[in-house]
Formats: sequence, C-alpha cells, structure tokens
Amino acid sequence: MSISCAFLLAATLGFGREAPPPLVTWQDLCDRSGVWLGQTVRVQVQFSGRVETWNPYITRFGTRQFSAVQAWTDEQFPWIQAERDAPVVRVFTRRGGAGDWALESAKPGVRFEMTLIVRETFLDLPWAEVVGILPLAERISEGTAIHAGKACELMRTSAFTLAESELQQAITDDLPAVARTELERLLALCRDAIALERRTNGTPSARR
Repeated sequence: MSISCAFLLAATLGFGREAPPPLVTWQDLCDRSGVWLGQTVRVQVQFSGRVETWNPYITRFGTRQFSAVQAWTDEQFPWIQAERDAPVVRVFTRRGGAGDWALESAKPGVRFEMTLIVRETFLDLPWAEVVGILPLAERISEGTAIHAGKACELMRTSAFTLAESELQQAITDDLPAVARTELERLLALCRDAIALERRTNGTPSARR
C-alpha cells in the first residue's frame, strides 16, 4: 500500500491530530482487561484471517452486526507450529464499516497497527472493536517462517552449521523488532555451539 493510501485509510477511520492512544501488547490487554475496559488503545498484530463463526455469548459482538478477525501477536512466532496454528488475537469490525472494508482483501501475514476500543471483558478476555487501522511495513514473511522452522529442527539435532545458514536466510530487513531479536538470539546460540565444537575438535574458529 502506498503512503498516500495509508494516510487516506487513516483519515477514513477517524485518526485525528490529537495524541495517539497508548501502544500496548495484546497480552497486557488480557492480563489487565478490567483496567483497559472502555479505553482506546493501539496494538500491533499480524493478520491471520477472518473468523467465519463464533459464539458472542452475552457480548454485543453478534455475527449480524460484526465481523471477527483473528491475528498473531508480535510475541507469537509462526515458525513454531503450535503458535502458528493458534493466533491469539480476536477483534471485531462493524460489518460494512471502514475497518471491515480495510481488511477485506488482507492476506495472512500482513501486519497492522489497530486502534481498538475495549468494549467489554468476558471469559477473562478483552472484547474490542476496531476503530482505526494502519498497515505496517514490517512483517514475518512465509519465507522467514520456513527458514526459521528448519533452523529450529536442525538445532534440535545439533546440526548447527546448517541451522546457521537457515537463520541467515530467515533474518530479513523487514522483520518486526521482537522477531528479529529472537532470530538473532537463535543465530548467536548456533554460532556459540559451532565455536564450541571447533574448540572441542581442535579446529581453529573461522573469522567472521
């Protein structure tokens, strides 16, 4: 999406010139949902997909008035299959509204900053309505997830040299900060293990 389109989208969804709402993590919303009840906040998420059916229980988020969206938090890493299969964020957009339109053609893996109003808390979870959305340049691509997943498998079998190569391919310029930090941590572990193997085998460490 072009910068001009992003600004247009922000304006369409009601972003003003006042100070932006606080940027929080989804985990913080869950841990302190009562504190955030009725508040406007921003969260950064990676889109997974729309939810076709859900149980609104006693909340206002019925399926006729709202669409549901599922997303991953930045703290979830899609190269771990269990986390890839269980995106924890669920938020709601009004059917036919600007937020619903903005996400209409969104593909899995696209990252957004969403402005939310925590309308209710139920089952110890925040039930939040999307009132603003901006596309973000950073993302965890499918290629990154594949290479990082292979690296983790290789590390479990102590194939650290091969894992290092996979991680080097996984670390791209457009990674979100949390994912970059985790992949760089894994890369450092590989390099430490490779250096230890070389010292143990009497092989001089390669210069980097």
